[in-house]
Amino acid sequence: MLKKIKDAGLSKAAKIAVNQKIKAYGKMLKFNLDSKEKTIYIEVMLDGEEKALKVEIGSYELIHKDDKHSLIIHEVKTSREWINVVAAKYLEGKSFTIPSEYAKMLKVVV
Repeated sequence: MLKKIKDAGLSKAAKIAVNQKIKAYGKMLKFNLDSKEKTIYIEVMLDGEEKALKVEIGSYELIHKDDKHSLIIHEVKTSREWINVVAAKYLEGKSFTIPSEYAKMLKVVV
């Protein structure tokens, strides 16, 4: 129960943070994180598109090493076939540094 509340809080915070970063391109409609299953579901409405882009991350890892935090994502599937190809090449298995202001929040919630 507590994990679901934490996940909901982190999902809401992530949605706000991502919306600030992508406001020139569109708006995130949904961000649902399940820390128990290590999955993420996202819906983004991009400017000029008729339908929202749906993204499912089948698993992720949070790595903490030498006071640095990073995210590795696996099993990315989207509602756009061409984005699946790009995701497989540029996202899956790659490590992405989490900015320190967000890493602090992750420590508390996850």
